[in-house]
Amino acid sequence: MKLSQIILLFNKHGLEPQVKALAADSVFPGAPLTDNRLVNKDDIFVCIKGASVDGHSFITDVLKRGAALVVVTDLQAGDIPQIKVNDTRKAAALLAKLYFKDPASSFRLVGVTGTNGKTSSSLIIFEALRSLGYKAGWIGTLGYRINDKHYNTQHTTPDIMELNSILAQMRAAEVTYVIMEVSSHAIALDRVYGIQFDYCLFTNLSRDHLDFHSSMEEYGKVKASFFDVVKRGEAVAIINTDDAFGAKLADDLSEGMGSVFTVGTQWAAYEVQDLECERDGLRFILCTRDGGIRMRSGLVGSFNAYNLALAAATFHVMNFDLRDISAIMGSVKNIPGRMQSVPNDRGIGVYVDYAHTPQAIEAVLKTCHELPHKRVLCLMGAGGDRDQGKRPLMLSTALKYSDAVIVTDDNPRGENPNAIIRDIISGSHPNLPWWIIRDREQAIRSIIHMASEDDIVVICGKGHENYQEIEGVRHPFDDVQIAAAALADEEREEQRLALPIDELTLRLMIDETQELPARGYSLPRLYWHISTDTRNIQPESVFFALKGERFDAHAFLGKALESEANFAIGELALPEHDRYLQTESSLNIMAKLHAKYLAMFDIQKVALTGSTGKTTCKEILANVCNQEGATLKTHANENNIIGLCQTIRRVQFWHRYGIFELGTSQKGEIAALAEVLNPDVGIVLNIGPAHLQAFGNEDGVYTEKSALLRHPLQVRLYDGDDPRFMEFADSGKGIGYTADSAYRIHNVHSKDAGQSFSINDLDFYIPSPVPHNVTNAAFAIAFALEQGFATDSIQKALLMPLKIDQRLELQQSGTLTLIVDCYNANPVSMHKAIEYWQDYQPQRPHIAILGDMLELGVMSEGYHQMIGAILTEMQFQSLITVGTHSLHYHPTEAGKEALHFADVEAAAAALAGIKIAADAVILIKASNGIHLEKLLPIIKKEV
Repeated sequence: MKLSQIILLFNKHGLEPQVKALAADSVFPGAPLTDNRLVNKDDIFVCIKGASVDGHSFITDVLKRGAALVVVTDLQAGDIPQIKVNDTRKAAALLAKLYFKDPASSFRLVGVTGTNGKTSSSLIIFEALRSLGYKAGWIGTLGYRINDKHYNTQHTTPDIMELNSILAQMRAAEVTYVIMEVSSHAIALDRVYGIQFDYCLFTNLSRDHLDFHSSMEEYGKVKASFFDVVKRGEAVAIINTDDAFGAKLADDLSEGMGSVFTVGTQWAAYEVQDLECERDGLRFILCTRDGGIRMRSGLVGSFNAYNLALAAATFHVMNFDLRDISAIMGSVKNIPGRMQSVPNDRGIGVYVDYAHTPQAIEAVLKTCHELPHKRVLCLMGAGGDRDQGKRPLMLSTALKYSDAVIVTDDNPRGENPNAIIRDIISGSHPNLPWWIIRDREQAIRSIIHMASEDDIVVICGKGHENYQEIEGVRHPFDDVQIAAAALADEEREEQRLALPIDELTLRLMIDETQELPARGYSLPRLYWHISTDTRNIQPESVFFALKGERFDAHAFLGKALESEANFAIGELALPEHDRYLQTESSLNIMAKLHAKYLAMFDIQKVALTGSTGKTTCKEILANVCNQEGATLKTHANENNIIGLCQTIRRVQFWHRYGIFELGTSQKGEIAALAEVLNPDVGIVLNIGPAHLQAFGNEDGVYTEKSALLRHPLQVRLYDGDDPRFMEFADSGKGIGYTADSAYRIHNVHSKDAGQSFSINDLDFYIPSPVPHNVTNAAFAIAFALEQGFATDSIQKALLMPLKIDQRLELQQSGTLTLIVDCYNANPVSMHKAIEYWQDYQPQRPHIAILGDMLELGVMSEGYHQMIGAILTEMQFQSLITVGTHSLHYHPTEAGKEALHFADVEAAAAALAGIKIAADAVILIKASNGIHLEKLLPIIKKEV
């Protein structure tokens, strides 16, 4: 390059060149460079002032390397051969253009800019050109292509030296067209300065790169400046005017000298009409001035319709035939990392997408809602050292347009990934369905395991990238490969949590505002079990140290933390332990964690409470629901907060229903349980005098139990025979024998060792002779009918055996019949049990072994006397009572044998001398604390 050529070009572009220590006839055979490490003899070094490095500081180095000229903005002292200009970035661009002999002038150059859609739109045009047989080049996020060969680059738009070198390679390959993504960084940093574009395309504008641009206004101005060449009449613009910024840009450009063509769904030169989206592609008609183009493509989603329309419009503006355009648009297949489908035989739509802005996430998730689906599941994160303000917006957008979100690491780069995720979740309520799994591979596996047939999974953020950048190192990582491996994994591990617990979740749950280091990387730590008992703790457990009336698990923290794989939460200070967190209430944190965990599951949650019948009704409900889908249910006495958490830990992704029994022994417990469970359906079976030491009287019990119905619910079912529930008549439905019950029980008859009955105009049968089981079944039937279950499916479930121990359980021992109900007792259940026992084969001898009804408070004596009055009216051979208050059961009149024992041990000792009729019907009932079940083997042996 001659000095005279350089000065002429610099002057033409207003760079105000000043020459120092150079002869007028100087010639520079070397290459222009901006990287001092690449400089060789006779090269030109252009000093660029970057964000962290100033090229002027390398002048001494490049002169030692043999540089013939330096281009500077700060005039250097001494006899250094130099040209001072007012903008070295533009100078570098012009020198590259001169050195490579303006390669862009050898072909038609199409530039695509915008926040989202650049890669897809540009690749569609490139692939279409290749399908037509044209030699073509492409430059973008994925690298660059020359015909069928692919090469890697570091930036969406390479730096000006590399870019001109690439364009020169394309010229040497005799390409006819080059399609190029043009980023806002490239425009702002003059990476495309001096390159003449023939067609300038605009996709859309939304929030991104505000770590680089000072504001959205400045970001928009940079994008708009790319179209200055259109204003001068030197290029053609093709613009998506469904985008608000695009519409304004088109209006502004229309006042210039160039041609402007618009693309959109209305009032556009190229209109998208009759759009139809399916999982395997889309179709629409693109209306032009020359007629309609029928478009079919294997690309997915409405946003790809815009990309296709923009590409088709470009071909039409370039005078391609309409028929060719229609044919070539259908030839474009998957674009790497842009709604890229991951094939599978599980009926799940799995897509990997580069979406890493709120608007891009919105676009891909809206697209998923246009496709046939049950649920949309989203995985997302945010890159480090980028715009922090968009992070909470990304999660709020993902939550708005999907059913559940897993938040994971993206490319943390130099930032602390814990701090990145803290930023992401900062604007979202903790009870919303988002879950942290920092380990991206495990996060992908988890979200795919969450999915059922007809669900859609979208893995956002990294798209085509085959690496994960951590502290300057790019580690191999491919979302598509990980997703494919997860889809091939059919193994179910039911012995551990369905979703792992990330340690960051625990730390933020205890202190969401805690200060985290801005820089630095730490490996994620995941836990697959939750424990409250070190006797059965497993590795990879979170141990909650709970305090009870008779125990304090803090004494076992040392044992819990013996395994390096475990973590613990407690209420005591444990200094300098990085696997322990202190909190005010371990129980509250455990409850919050389980509430959040359960929110991630697609399960219809039924909460069931009442004074009697809960367990039986729960079992019937579980049988009914199992006819429709896998059902989780409460086991044994898991009906307090600790038990509810145990039940929640057993939930799996294939469960469709969950039947949760809620018990209470203190004020506010039902409301607290409902807060953790957040049920969809609430059922209150009945109100009776139970746990009166906490609630005082039945009205107190009603206030406590009915708290369930005050929780936000989809369905409320209650005892229609209890007038207190009328306050819920507008929002719920009663089940009972009264005429105004929404589900009325009538026509009850004994039949074949069971009972037939009607609910409204529907007939049912249960194989249980216990009278109150009709009511329990009626609640299950009402729920099923509310859900739209078929009546034959309901009846089939009612015939199934119930897995209930010691709840009016009939046991045969030879000719002896035992009616065993040792699980619990209150006045209502005791009364019902006595009635059932009395009516059961009345011709046989009847014996009652009854114990105290516990937790009745100051009204205990009165309620025990009430049971005694009921027994006075009954026919029986003998009565045996155990406990303190059960002495009130004894009849006052003569002729009825009655024995009393202070405890079950005394009763057991005495039974040896008591003669029991071989064909007797024996009722054994008391509160669980009396332990009458200890008498069963003795009775059976005696008989």
